[in-house]
Amino acid sequence: MKSFSMWSLLALLVFCSAGACHAGTPGPAVQRQDIAVTLEPEGHTLMGQSTITFAAGTRQVALRLSAEASIDSVAVSGKKAPFSFDHGTLLLELLPTGTAESIPVTVSYRATFNDPVSRHPAASEDPSYGVNGAITREGTFLGGGAYWYPVPSQIPARRSISITAPAGTEAVTAGRRLSRETTGAVTRSVWEEARPVGVLSLCAGPYRVEERRVDGIDLYTYFYPDNAALASRYLDAAAKYLNFYSELFGAYPFEKFAVVENFFPTGYGFPSFTLLGGSVIRLPFIIDTSFPHEIAHSWWGNGIDVDPAEGNWSEGLVTYLADYLLKERRSPVEARDYRRQLLIDYASLVTPGAEFPLSAFLSRSDPASRAIGYGKGAMLFHMVRSQIGDRAFFEALRQLCRDHLYGSASWSDFVRAFSRSAGRDLGPFMNQWLVRSGGPGLSLAEVTSRREGKGWRVSGSIVQSAPLFELPVPLALETAGAQVKEVVPVRGERTRFTISSNDPPGRLLLDPGSEVFRILGRGEIPATVNSIKGSSRLIGVITPNCRAGRETFGKLLTSLSQGGATLVNEADLGRKAVEDYDLVFCGAPRDRSLLPQLPEGVELSDSGFSIDAERYGAPDGLLFLVLQFPGASPRVAAVFQPLSDAAAEQYSPKITHYGKYGYLVFSGGANRRKGTAPALDGAAVVGFPP
Repeated sequence: MKSFSMWSLLALLVFCSAGACHAGTPGPAVQRQDIAVTLEPEGHTLMGQSTITFAAGTRQVALRLSAEASIDSVAVSGKKAPFSFDHGTLLLELLPTGTAESIPVTVSYRATFNDPVSRHPAASEDPSYGVNGAITREGTFLGGGAYWYPVPSQIPARRSISITAPAGTEAVTAGRRLSRETTGAVTRSVWEEARPVGVLSLCAGPYRVEERRVDGIDLYTYFYPDNAALASRYLDAAAKYLNFYSELFGAYPFEKFAVVENFFPTGYGFPSFTLLGGSVIRLPFIIDTSFPHEIAHSWWGNGIDVDPAEGNWSEGLVTYLADYLLKERRSPVEARDYRRQLLIDYASLVTPGAEFPLSAFLSRSDPASRAIGYGKGAMLFHMVRSQIGDRAFFEALRQLCRDHLYGSASWSDFVRAFSRSAGRDLGPFMNQWLVRSGGPGLSLAEVTSRREGKGWRVSGSIVQSAPLFELPVPLALETAGAQVKEVVPVRGERTRFTISSNDPPGRLLLDPGSEVFRILGRGEIPATVNSIKGSSRLIGVITPNCRAGRETFGKLLTSLSQGGATLVNEADLGRKAVEDYDLVFCGAPRDRSLLPQLPEGVELSDSGFSIDAERYGAPDGLLFLVLQFPGASPRVAAVFQPLSDAAAEQYSPKITHYGKYGYLVFSGGANRRKGTAPALDGAAVVGFPP
């Protein structure tokens, strides 16, 4: 799920590029900003007036406003003033007043926001689906990047927002809700921020509003009528997770927390509220997965903004503190599997040409950038925590909150905080992961075992492929008795190790718990949907029994980040393509030699398919199966077998959301089966003869 940070970062970059701010020369101080807008959904229109009060001595003002806006008037200290407005930047000169009084600038304007909103958007790494601003009868979404109000180059010390809309249309934005009323034909609400952060976003719709006050925090749900019954569950969950994270990091930094429903599927965390699409809210797992992720952003990314000069740390940290940490609290096995999946995703999705360092990550734009910014970032925080311990790790985060709340932080701030808390310099360790692309490939070599007295001695080398990193690598020796664990400090291409055991050795495993970030070897990576997403050379093959239209098949490939793949008929598929490319077949190929060997229990036919003797032949069924070719080349083939074009249309958009699975079966309107063939382990596991 996407946090607010993309909007905040986009606003900063666009505003600065317009010449409104310059490095080392911040804009004039803004004492407060008062915004009043009226929404007119029938015309997709916003009528607005905003008064920005600048500090005494301000001489020039630059404001960012939607380039499509029409400005009715600008007044300075109550008197009309000349201005220029070009490409979304409003400029005006202020005459010297000779007094120490603050200077109010009032802008009256109108603007239309009507970005197209798809009712059934294709899967995308951009959760806005290209919507910056839309005022419609179904609902209103105005992101910070829409510049729906005049945005000064400096964040105001205080900010208030009054929103008027047709009766029954409730609106929500950042800050504390001061009032809410319906009078005659209009509904109005007023919001105020005591400590503004970032650029404002606004949402509105025919909401049913539920509220609760817990530990001094106002909790709200703004849900459409169809989802209003879920309000109590979300209020309970909000109270639980706000309490959980407050104990970890310190007091919740905002006046309220609201869960707001959007009229198209999104997942955003904004300062003091989260915006979830209606279809997302109804998913039963969201309340304990993506929802706490957005709540954690209240501290990391919202309460403390990202200094973009060194990259976006917030998504990796929140992935670790929400998606991962909650699994760890439930089960060590869940935690291990999650770490393992992060490594599999990186190896499957990030090709060498797509790699970039964490310091260059700003926001996700494709599966590869997500695997880097979210996955590799989370693994870096895990490695730091493993080295310095829980007490030092979480104390560093609490200190960061004390020092940087309502401001911004960079990766360097995290390095300094962890180093202080640990009592040693973590700069050399952390910086190698921040400024260098990729990661180490690790394997076992020259492993031998011999008996020594009453015990056994296992020796060998950990081989590291370029680029070379310095990192502690766990080893586990499985024996007939207890498992023996060692952590080997790896430096350079080859690092020798020795492990002693009282019992005969069975297997030696390199990093079995996926504790360190590394590039998995081919034998450690199962064939999955993400293997298709990460392919850099892929061909879509239409077989004679493909039951999806060519356009539908193309949409599937686009949803898997393969919209540029070539489509060919099976009869035209050359041998070189079979040997050099990853393949996605629409339908089971007539020539079965084009596929790797099918897993045990899987059968394909022209009329349907079977999984573990369960036959699927109704038009409603669909199979997606990913297979790995044997040999050294990391090539895969997938079979996309819908049993009708209607099934293809219904189920193919869902496949991308099951990235970690190797086979999927859909029927009866839902996913019925999913699973993944085990990896071979390859050079990360060495077995010993009895």
